Amino acid sequence: MNQRRGYDLCVVGAGSAGYAAATTARSLGRSVIIAESRAPLGGLCILRGCMPSKTLLSSSEVAHTVDRAAEYGIIAGPARVDFPALMARKRRIIAEFTDYRVDGIETFPLVRGDVKFTGPQTLSVDGEEIGAGRFIIATGSVINIPPIPGLDAAGYVTSDDVLEFDRLPESVIVLGGGAIACELAQYLRRLGCAVTMLQRSRTLLSREDGDIGSTLHNALESEGVKIVTGVALQSAEVTGSGKRIRYETEGRQNAVEGGEIFVALGRRSNTDGLGLEAAHVDFEIGGIKVDTQLRTSNPLIYAAGDVIFDSTQLVHVAVDEGQTAARNALADAGLTIDYDLYGARAVFTDPQVAVAGLSEVECARRGIAFFSASFPFDDLGKAIAIGATKGFIKMLAAPDGTILGVGIIGPEASDLIHEAIALLYFKANVRDVMQMPHLHPTLAEIFTYPAETLCERLEHERHVLVRP
Repeated sequence: MNQRRGYDLCVVGAGSAGYAAATTARSLGRSVIIAESRAPLGGLCILRGCMPSKTLLSSSEVAHTVDRAAEYGIIAGPARVDFPALMARKRRIIAEFTDYRVDGIETFPLVRGDVKFTGPQTLSVDGEEIGAGRFIIATGSVINIPPIPGLDAAGYVTSDDVLEFDRLPESVIVLGGGAIACELAQYLRRLGCAVTMLQRSRTLLSREDGDIGSTLHNALESEGVKIVTGVALQSAEVTGSGKRIRYETEGRQNAVEGGEIFVALGRRSNTDGLGLEAAHVDFEIGGIKVDTQLRTSNPLIYAAGDVIFDSTQLVHVAVDEGQTAARNALADAGLTIDYDLYGARAVFTDPQVAVAGLSEVECARRGIAFFSASFPFDDLGKAIAIGATKGFIKMLAAPDGTILGVGIIGPEASDLIHEAIALLYFKANVRDVMQMPHLHPTLAEIFTYPAETLCERLEHERHVLVRP
């Protein structure tokens, strides 16, 4: 058996978390080797996630804007979609991102093949044994396929397939109501597909506050997306004209037909076949268990990114976890991550959704007292001027005025949320927001309105204290 030993660190997986871990270790002057499967190099975000999906979403947004041109006094629509050109643009852009990342990965010693731990401090890659002082597991996640009777026989597509369609189906049944389901459902609808969404929870984006999910629900329905929530998926089958999903809602049996079934029911950690038992690493279906410093049950092995138990599945978190795990593994840095801050997230629908800090649901779960104030985009001058009035901003504050969280559903929410992240980072008070200049007319000045309301409630004690 060939052997490679003497490395300070072996990183298992070359996605965003693994690459961040490897580059951090090298910056510390340590020797690093990367072990990766035979899958294409580049990582989920670049190849099958963030970048290709947002590139395609931008094309569908342009088509939607053209269709709405008459609202602005411009004669342009209806939009005509050149789907091969749309996909060619996406592939060209992603190839550039991929080439740049692969060039970086290949500056490290790299072994490819079936990766499996053979002991607490060794792993095998196609029979070649790798030994290192420390390991970081960063193998990411894979698409979760639920055990729905008949689904395999009927056939289905995943987000990977939707991002590589050669042609658009006439109609699609979307199973799920999370970020990926909502983004790609709107994308397909704006390009002309008939779309029906079946969501198991009572609202879309079920991990967020209900008012955000219901607002997005209304926005998607206004564009012709059919949405059914609170469903129990029962079976899938092929029909004479396409495919059918049977489901139950409110005690009634129902069915919907479409040309294709798109399964968008989340992702699970990628631990299959890694030999974690041999490595003495504790894990569950939800991922690898780690402590606050990202150390597994084996003190020589750390984990980072989507493979961690109950991961946020956010690329900026994966990067920070990779960097943190490397510093802790190699320099005993004792670093931890503030997930309340780093858990800021966005959904790139229209209107966009973005959340930073604590939500009302999370405050209630933790028993944190808070005040809440909202302001709608349809009362904001810049939003009215640009015709983007769907949604609102919501700000949460502690009884002393410290900002606890901000939720936005509205135009450019993914960019606006960075003001909220800065406020949370510096532990700002709602009174600070009122002292900060906000240009007019801008979307960002919407922050001042809930802050003003919260200031008034705090100062005059005319609020109702919200307690869990």
